[in-house]
This record gives sequence, C-alpha cells and structure tokens, in this order.
Amino acid sequence: MNSRAAIFTTVSIVFLVMGNYYFFSSEKEDTREQVIIIQAIDGDTVKLADNRTVRLININTPEKKERGYEEAKQFLQTYEGETVLLEVRGTEKYGRLLGALYADERYLNLELVRNGLAHTFLVSDEEEKLFFTAQEEAVRTNAGVWAHSPYYGCLDAEIDKKDEYVVFTSMCASTLDNWTIKDETTHRYVLDGEVATTFTLLSREGNSSKDAKYWGRGNVWNDDRDSLFVRDENQLLVLYSAYGY
Repeated sequence: MNSRAAIFTTVSIVFLVMGNYYFFSSEKEDTREQVIIIQAIDGDTVKLADNRTVRLININTPEKKERGYEEAKQFLQTYEGETVLLEVRGTEKYGRLLGALYADERYLNLELVRNGLAHTFLVSDEEEKLFFTAQEEAVRTNAGVWAHSPYYGCLDAEIDKKDEYVVFTSMCASTLDNWTIKDETTHRYVLDGEVATTFTLLSREGNSSKDAKYWGRGNVWNDDRDSLFVRDENQLLVLYSAYGY
C-alpha cells in the first residue's frame, strides 16, 4: 500500500470511529428527558412531578440510621423543584424507574459516589471503570461514608464466593463487638461476643463460636462481583474489599 493510500485509510478509520462515537453519544443524549424532582425520598431515590419514582442506577446509599444517610439525602434535596435530565435505563420489580440523573452537566449518580455519599452497586459494564475509579478516590481521601476508623487496616479478609464464607484475621483490634459486616446490597451481620484472632463468617446457618460465626442467610456473595465493608461500632470504615471490578 502506498503512503497516500495508507493516509487515506487511516483518516477514513478515524472519521468512522469519531462518527460512531458522536452518533451513539447523541443517540444516548436524545433519550434524556426533562423532569422536575419534587422529593428526595432518600439518597438514591427521587419522586418526580409526574408522580413517577426513580431509583438511581449503579449506586447504593446508606439506609436510615446509618452514617451518611442524611448527607446523601440532602445532596438530592438540593435539586428539589429543579428541572434535571433523566435517562431511563429500565424498571425494577417494585415499579420504580431505574435511571441516571444529570444536572448542570453533572452526572448526579456519579457525584454521589465521588463525594463519598454512596457506594457502587450493580454497575453497568460500560460504566464500571468510571464508577469504580470514583469510589477508589473517595476511599483514598476518607470522603463521606469512607471516613476511616482508628482500626482501619487492622483487619484482613479473604472471601470464598463459591462456598459462601469469609476468613477474617484481626491484626491489632482488641475487640470487634458491634462491628458491622456488609455486602454491596443491604445484607448486614453484626458481630457480638468474643472472636478469635482468625475467625470465619459463614453465610449459612449454624451455631456460632469464637472461631466461626454464622450469618444465617444462605447466599450472600455474588459470583461475578461484590464488595465487603466492615465498620466499627461508630460506623467508621475498618475494611473495604471488592472483587470482580
């Protein structure tokens, strides 16, 4: 192939790729509709003026009485009465829309993660890197719900997602009483009683001892990807670990 033909081919490919990018980007933006938020139900759910309810995709925010709940809700409350853009991505089993919200060129779902007000949850494949990078930065800077416990780094964990158990090793904490262990969803286990320096948390039912604790939930850990959070009695972060991202 001569140099002129090579240049022509290269330029053609570049314009083709750019054309596809702008086509798909424009197509995606064209699916966004203007809506008015009338109520922030919590940190990841809003009610619209047309009575539709939207559950924000890719994220999970703290539940009531958990550290960070009010802050996440207040973030969305600043947009009450405002016109924003909604991109519907589906409908969940409770009838709520699954969607992405945009305001002032800000992707609100992502901003919640970036500000430490939410953690990633069932992130779509095409946005996985975007959200996980934002979360890693929030963890690094102790933002919001990622505020570190004095015991941060004192606990190690290995998840066996196939056989549904986690092996914990405590390296410097003298007590783990009332510490909370959580997955990406709302599954929580609160430690009580004495534990060994190395102990196992099994998802199934059983009789707990110092060496083995039983969650009693059956299946907890997803096979593809999931996250483990451990918080102390003040709900400060002790350990964060993720796989599959």
